[in-house]
Amino acid sequence: MLKSLCMSIGLCLALTASGQSETGFYGKRFTLQLGAGAHHNTLLKLASRSERTFLKNDYYRNYRKQTGTNPFNYSFYACMGVVLKEGVSFSLDFQCYYGKIFFSDLGIEYHESSYPGGGYYYTSTYDCLVNYNTIRLMPRIEISSENSNAPTGLTHILGIGVEISQLKSGNYRCIDSNYSGTTFSPDSILITTDYIRLGKENAINITLMYGMEYRIPLSRSFAWNFGGYLHANLPALFPSYIDDSPYFTSERDQHRKLALHRFQNLFSLRTGLVIML
Repeated sequence: MLKSLCMSIGLCLALTASGQSETGFYGKRFTLQLGAGAHHNTLLKLASRSERTFLKNDYYRNYRKQTGTNPFNYSFYACMGVVLKEGVSFSLDFQCYYGKIFFSDLGIEYHESSYPGGGYYYTSTYDCLVNYNTIRLMPRIEISSENSNAPTGLTHILGIGVEISQLKSGNYRCIDSNYSGTTFSPDSILITTDYIRLGKENAINITLMYGMEYRIPLSRSFAWNFGGYLHANLPALFPSYIDDSPYFTSERDQHRKLALHRFQNLFSLRTGLVIML
């Protein structure tokens, strides 16, 4: 009897001491998140003059029918985190984003050594929806709500990071601007497929972000994360190039417009699996 009582008291003390010393959900302090995100272009289309023109102008009606309005872009992410103390964590987030951007009067550059000065010149221009990729690296501070046990529960996210975007050359369905004009009706627009060579220069943005994530425990080692985020993708060097230009969109200007395009992406959602170690 006495022996059983002593064993019970000892077990209670051990559990109490264990609970006081543990930091994190069941002592799980390290996390690895893997998941995907969807990004809607509604805010972008309201903010960007070029995107509004592409969306509303009847001139592009047939083009939109063949290429789609493309309301969503997509991303994949991996995030590593550690619980520093009760309610406070640090994480490093890596995200790869796949998007589209519309260019009007996109010049196709060719190099001709016999051209005066041996420089570049334009032979054709297109109105075209083209692909781009963005890679983002972001350190984040995570602050858990009062009733949450980090890394699970409701968490507020503050982050600042850098993103690098690049246009992707390839075969695209385009409107040949050389055959467009006020004398042509929207139904007579020439839509063609051509290889578009785009500048390889990177567009660099600094990203400020606030988000909320809710992580639902599935077991002691796994949780499922849902998150919504507000972000300001500030161009590292704010471009002087304005959204639309009456001139050809040169390689020098392509990355500047892409930086502005990223600046206008304001909201995103994502979800994924959380592995707690």
